[in-house]
Amino acid sequence: MKKNLCILLISLCSILTFGARGEMAYCVETVPNVYATNRTLHVSDPSAILSASTTTEINRMLTQLEDSTGIQSLVVMLPSIGHEDIFEFSHSLFKHLGIGNKETNNGFLILYVADQRKIRFTTGYGLEGHLPDAICKRIQERYMIPHFREGNTDMGMLEGVKAVVVVLDGSMEVSDAQGEDISGLELIFTLLLILGMIVVPIWLIHRQKHTCPRCHKAGSLKLISQSTHKLSRTRTCIKQTLLCSACGHTVHREHINDSGDLDGMAGGMFMGSMLGGRGGSRGGGGFMGGSFGGGRSGGGGATSGW
Repeated sequence: MKKNLCILLISLCSILTFGARGEMAYCVETVPNVYATNRTLHVSDPSAILSASTTTEINRMLTQLEDSTGIQSLVVMLPSIGHEDIFEFSHSLFKHLGIGNKETNNGFLILYVADQRKIRFTTGYGLEGHLPDAICKRIQERYMIPHFREGNTDMGMLEGVKAVVVVLDGSMEVSDAQGEDISGLELIFTLLLILGMIVVPIWLIHRQKHTCPRCHKAGSLKLISQSTHKLSRTRTCIKQTLLCSACGHTVHREHINDSGDLDGMAGGMFMGSMLGGRGGSRGGGGFMGGSFGGGRSGGGGATSGW
């Protein structure tokens, strides 16, 4: 009886310690806080799911993000969290570590759980307006999940982090070929839309100006003469004569141009800088150790699976 009880206890401990596939199941308290040892480290990957080069690149991007905006972030790569719900685990981990500044709550957490095949973004209160749930979900589905489905965890994490940095900072660009193809199509469509919004009104105005008021034929009015008369130091009158090529109707137009007192305006002109740097306090000083600032999250973010 005692032997069977011992076997049962050992089996129970194994279930609690390891996931369904035999990977070690982490709890909130056992996730390594790498940021506490070095504030340039933003990837906690105890099982080395990511390659060293990918980890280095993500650390570089997120350190730069913190230096330029004050936003504190952490990427956690875990093989398993057992039967824990990824939302609850991520929220508890965020609270346990206190990611972000206590005053601004500008923390951000990415949690990857291998055996659940899920990715979770958790945002601090202060970032929910800058990185809303819908944007989090879109980044996951566009830049991460396709790579995860192909078994390319490194590329998925790199592209996802890059996309987050673009939203929060704007100083970096997503450079992956697939991302560029999608972004390129969107850029072309946007440029065509903007071009259409500019060109179409100009064309309509031009068409109206050259439509004969008698026969109403579009584009029939042709300019045959134009003269400029100075009315005062700041006002001029432009006179035009147009002839309809369809019906021979003549149209006379006058336009008064009031340019204002240029001499008086020159003295009041000035240039000012429109660029302002964003900053924020960091939890730790130097490169040899840091600490998160006690930030909180209200549960904002998104979860996706593959």
